[in-house]
Amino acid sequence: MHTKRVGVVCFAMCLLLAPHATAADRDSRLIEASKRADAPMVRALLAADVDVNARAADDTTALHWAADQDALEVADLLIRKGAAVDAKTRLGVTPLWIAARNSNTAMITRLLQAHADPNIAPPTDGAPLMIAAQRGNAAAVKALLAAGADPNAREARHGQTALMWAAAEGHPDVVRLLIAAGADVRARSKSWMQRVNLCCQLYQGDETGVTMIERGGFTPLLFAAQDGDVESARLILAAGANVNETAPEGLSALVVAAHVGQTGMAAFLLDSGADPNSAGAGYTALHVAATRGDLALVKALLAHRADPNARQLKGSPSKRLRSGHALDHLLVGATPFALAAVAGRLEVMRTLVAGGADPSLTLADGRTALMLLAGYATQWGPLLSEARGVEALKLAIQLGTPVNRADRVGDTALHIAAAKRRDLFVQALVDSGAALNARNRNGQTPLDEALAPPPELKGLSQDSEYMVAHTGTPELLRKLGAKT
Repeated sequence: MHTKRVGVVCFAMCLLLAPHATAADRDSRLIEASKRADAPMVRALLAADVDVNARAADDTTALHWAADQDALEVADLLIRKGAAVDAKTRLGVTPLWIAARNSNTAMITRLLQAHADPNIAPPTDGAPLMIAAQRGNAAAVKALLAAGADPNAREARHGQTALMWAAAEGHPDVVRLLIAAGADVRARSKSWMQRVNLCCQLYQGDETGVTMIERGGFTPLLFAAQDGDVESARLILAAGANVNETAPEGLSALVVAAHVGQTGMAAFLLDSGADPNSAGAGYTALHVAATRGDLALVKALLAHRADPNARQLKGSPSKRLRSGHALDHLLVGATPFALAAVAGRLEVMRTLVAGGADPSLTLADGRTALMLLAGYATQWGPLLSEARGVEALKLAIQLGTPVNRADRVGDTALHIAAAKRRDLFVQALVDSGAALNARNRNGQTPLDEALAPPPELKGLSQDSEYMVAHTGTPELLRKLGAKT
């Protein structure tokens, strides 16, 4: 096997060194040999004085391919022959950038020994230091910094720095090196105005939840909070970052951590002096934790004097960070207790009341937690099953939410449950003392609401399959004693 391989190599060398081979052929073959990391072939070609800096159509050189293939021996041969260590492809990529992308410390070190410029970056990406920081290669970062890499260089697209990338990827050892080299812990990425959909639009064409907000503008601390990297956050704060700094749209590091379920990070930030009532985004961390059902964070926030009755002032974009959840813009005025009820977070409801939450508080339009459960929660089936909703409703009543309070149009929770034809809610409300004959401002009782076709049934005949399937509530109300 070994003899056969040597024979093939010798034959290939003979072809390459033959007098009839053109310069173009030899140049192309040097690049191809580097692609294969074929050191013997490269050595033979260089001995024949081929152009070590010959370029392919995309301006790659043999040294680019040696870096790409982690072929350190080939790279050394090329460098000794005079390869241009800072040669750029048409995309502005250097061999050093490729070595950083591959996280090959030995290749990076060899190129730096050959005086490769560590600050050359492609127009569409970061410099080698940023790439190494993102990969978490502390040894490479150390070598690049020693060679003069700028710790505050920014990539062009988002204006992010190596420190931001290291914090976002959870590499505290790299964060420590960058800070020691003078990385700016208060630097911000670029921000931009963006049209977004706020959670949670019901109908196509609904413009009530569409708004313009300023996105981006994250600092290293905000990136660390999103990743949950407590050690990096500790280093960044020790270097002078403000624990209460916010993104342009008002998100604090604490709220960011709450959104993505980084409870440990949130607890660390609270212990480091984070404001538990920061509401620049239109809501607090407690609103988020209550919605998510993060009981540990709810307790930590209350222990740090978070306001249990804070009002939600805005909704959040439908896709907030990597959280998979958002706060509904239709629930402006909601307290953490109301949001916990809507989400069926029973233990959170109990904890909030024990921490001073007032379960009787309403939204701006007068809706109580019971009304939200009777209407909103069941409407969003994936969030809360009807059985779970009824359980939350009963608990809310036990904790002090008024059963017969009316909203601004005079509807009670029973009116809403009847209009939605939610028999389980109707029964639970009546069992808890809901007034069967309460009238709203239009003079309608819950039974009247149940007899009127709901919006989703308008236009259907009275004997349609859908209508027949949703006629149980009027009979239930009559049975319970409502008067016609």
